[in-house]
Amino acid sequence: MMEDVVITISEEQVAAAEAEVSEAERGRATAEEALMAAPNSTVKAAELAGALKRMAQCRANVRELREAFEAQVAAERSAATREELEKAAAKEIAAAGKEVKAARGKLEDAATAAQRALVELMRQTEAYDEVVVRHAGILSSLGLDASGASGGADTFVGGVVKVKGDVHHTAGSGSVLAHVVFQVAEARLPQPNYMAGVLQYNMGRIVPEEREDGLLSGLESPEVRKFPELPSLRVATY
Repeated sequence: MMEDVVITISEEQVAAAEAEVSEAERGRATAEEALMAAPNSTVKAAELAGALKRMAQCRANVRELREAFEAQVAAERSAATREELEKAAAKEIAAAGKEVKAARGKLEDAATAAQRALVELMRQTEAYDEVVVRHAGILSSLGLDASGASGGADTFVGGVVKVKGDVHHTAGSGSVLAHVVFQVAEARLPQPNYMAGVLQYNMGRIVPEEREDGLLSGLESPEVRKFPELPSLRVATY
C-alpha cells in the first residue's frame, strides 16, 4: 500500500514563482514593444501571444502556489500546540512585552504630569478667585460698588472687581477645569463626541466669549488631531 506523499511548500518557492511572474511581465512588455515597432509581423504577433500565454500561466501558478502555501501554514498552526506556537512567536512576544511596557510607562508618566498640572490649574484658579473677592470686598467697603470705573461687589456666582474700567469676575475652579479639558477633548477626539458635548453644555465651563472680562480668551488652542473623513450618506432614491 502506497503512503500519501506530503508535499511541503516553502516561502522561497513562492518568492521564486512571483519572480517568474515579474519576468514574464517584462517579456510581455518587450514583445508588445516589438509588435508595435512591426505591427504587420506575424512572428512578432506570435511572440506576443506566447508571452501573454506564459504570463497568464505564471500568474495562475503563483496564485495556486500561494493559496497552497497559506493553507499549509494554517494547517501547521492548527496542528501545533500552544507551547509550540508561543515558541515560534518568541521574538514577537518579546517585542510586544518590551514596547507595551515602554508605552505604558510613558502613558502613566504623562497622566501623572497632567494630573499635577490640573491640580496646579485649580490651585491658581482658587487663588485668583480669592484675590478678586478680597479686593471686591475692600472696594465695596469703601463705598465703591461695581457701577463705576473702579469698585467691587458680590455676585450670585462669586464676586467682581473693577479697576479703572478693567473688569474681573471670579472663575470657579471647576468651570476652568471643565473648559481646559473641553479644549483638549474637542481638539483630540473624533467629533461629534459625547465627552466633548457633556463638557461643552453640561459642566458649567467657562465660555470666554460670554464673559465680560474675557477670561481665558487668550488660551492657546491645543494641537488638533485630524481624523479620516467619514463617508457621506447617500440618499436612496426609489
